[in-house]
Amino acid sequence: MLRTFDIILIGLMIAAAAVTYKIKHDAEKQMAEVHKIERMITDEKDTIDLLKADWSLLTQPSRLQNLVASFQTQLNLQPVDAQQIANINEIPKAKPPAEKVDDVANLITEADAGKAIKKTDTIKTGSVSKATNLAAPGAKPKGAAH
Repeated sequence: MLRTFDIILIGLMIAAAAVTYKIKHDAEKQMAEVHKIERMITDEKDTIDLLKADWSLLTQPSRLQNLVASFQTQLNLQPVDAQQIANINEIPKAKPPAEKVDDVANLITEADAGKAIKKTDTIKTGSVSKATNLAAPGAKPKGAAH
């Protein structure tokens, strides 16, 4: 009995060692992935800093003034007058859409999937209202002239 008990304990120790090795190996893989992602984040931050520096260089007022002067004949640019700047009150208001649906009233769906779906749309255009009943999806409405 002692011999089988020793073999079982040795087997358990080998299994525990294998599980410990697997967990350690997976943790090292995860740490390598974390370091890789941290390097990528650092590279992206460096790229953003470089792009900000380029943007700052490209939008310097003196550089823009030199570009305006050198391309004045091609672009026909003129200085902005104070009268060209409008107040918010001087901007014309947007026109409302020509026609809106006043009332979309009732949408009734029956719980039984085998029964028809009833949809009632009420659209008021002046004094005319229209109601339609639809059968199953994709079916033609009753009284359709198609």
